[in-house]
Amino acid sequence: MIKTAIIGVSGFGNVHYRDLMNYQGKGLLEICAATIINQDEEKEKCEKLRSLGCKIYTDYKQMLADFKGKVEVCFIPTGIHLHKPMTVAALEAGMNVYVEKPLAATIQDVIEMKKAQKASGKFAAVGYQTMYTPEVMKIKTALCSGKLGKINVIKCYALWPRAEAYYSRNNWAGKLKLKNDWVLDSPYNNALAHYLNLICFLAGKEVAKSAELKSIQAELYRANKIESADTACMRIMTKDGLPLYFIVTHCCEKNVGPQMTIACEKGEIKWEPSKTIMTISGKTEEIVNQNQEGLRTCVMDSILKRVGDKNAFICDLDIAGTQTLAANGVHESSEIHQIDEKLIHVLTIKDAYTQTESKLHVAKGVGEIVKDAYDKEKLFSELGVTWAVKGKVFPLENYTHFPSK
Repeated sequence: MIKTAIIGVSGFGNVHYRDLMNYQGKGLLEICAATIINQDEEKEKCEKLRSLGCKIYTDYKQMLADFKGKVEVCFIPTGIHLHKPMTVAALEAGMNVYVEKPLAATIQDVIEMKKAQKASGKFAAVGYQTMYTPEVMKIKTALCSGKLGKINVIKCYALWPRAEAYYSRNNWAGKLKLKNDWVLDSPYNNALAHYLNLICFLAGKEVAKSAELKSIQAELYRANKIESADTACMRIMTKDGLPLYFIVTHCCEKNVGPQMTIACEKGEIKWEPSKTIMTISGKTEEIVNQNQEGLRTCVMDSILKRVGDKNAFICDLDIAGTQTLAANGVHESSEIHQIDEKLIHVLTIKDAYTQTESKLHVAKGVGEIVKDAYDKEKLFSELGVTWAVKGKVFPLENYTHFPSK
């Protein structure tokens, strides 16, 4: 039976907690230790874990010290700024790691995590859950096989409304920095980071690798009163000259997407969370994608399989680090521009993430602008949007530190 530990069971940590409880119930793993800093708020979970023989801690470092060499996988569903120190510490304690996405805030953190992984001889997997599904691997295998010919473009857009409650749910949401630690919280580095990671992965020439990125040009905006951006468009160029477009916003009224198109010489692939439509040489196949429960099963099965099989696929640090590289490049390319308040109206909605009534800041016409940019494969400034500001083309090759200046 695989022995596990977890740091944090609140927020998205609740998903990890449920996964572990489910798999312990199946007799596939044992939850040996848990670090829970808010035990008064999580009394029920603490009681349940203790009843299973799990030792509860308030300090993750003490937990790692006590269980050094005794735990096979440590689950780390914590804030972005905590991913690097906790992952490094768990690897140094002789544990494999499953850390939530994004991998880290900065590329220098990624480099440090890779060094710790190499020194430990253990693996670190990242929580981009769509990456573990059979449909994504089927897409990647088809692209790498050459059946679709040359890839001409990969593009993705999403309209995901997020209200004030989303930005007040913790001490780092919407922040660029928390004290001295970079966070770079944003749609492309948190809620929708899955899909930025996914397009970079699908652009890679090898089945288990992401593309090598050459440059990025981005535009960043915000309608909310936050430090970071809530709206972005970007054009990433790979070293092979393949353009990747990623266009997302949280300051919209309707929830749409993500939707992705991979246009190729001999066909096309359309992907959205519920289905994949593959057209190759005139023949079309529709695939039903994994639902949320299926996603979590794919993730857990992959992580547990990797413990005993070094060849089992995981979203590793190289793959996930490519998303971090892109997210850093976005901020090198563009400043964050505040959208004029005259173009913003405020609605009261039930926030999709927190499930609470909250005020939503909506930028006029942003949904149409995002879709237009996606359809035409252009950035907002190239569409003539009045409030748009062009970002610079920023080189990503040999980039090792954020910020570069």
